[in-house]
Amino acid sequence: MLDAAGWRESKSFILKKDELVKILVKSEGQERLLNFRWTLYTDKGLVVHESFDRIVGQHVLYAGYTNQSFRKVLLSAKRSHKDVPYVTVVFKKFDEGNATAQMDLFLFDKESRIVLDYLTKK
Repeated sequence: MLDAAGWRESKSFILKKDELVKILVKSEGQERLLNFRWTLYTDKGLVVHESFDRIVGQHVLYAGYTNQSFRKVLLSAKRSHKDVPYVTVVFKKFDEGNATAQMDLFLFDKESRIVLDYLTKK
């Protein structure tokens, strides 16, 4: 899905239940925090909680299906809706033996308006 797309940066995370990913989003003199974690894996669905700039959301993601990811807009458009920087977080797979989920983050930012500082090093 994202292999041919125009993402600028990517990072993969292997997460245990309730393990929090923290990313500092730096842009145009602002610093805002993006967090996400998973809390439940059942019936091949991963329940993910996310927060950006104190706005929270919850998603049920299924690896390999249409609803395998969520998208978070990081800044408003400058000239057109096509230059809006955003991240997409994709649920790739669940390792039942280790009870871990692989989640990949992709940054789409044509104009290089965003710098991501990964506070979680995994």
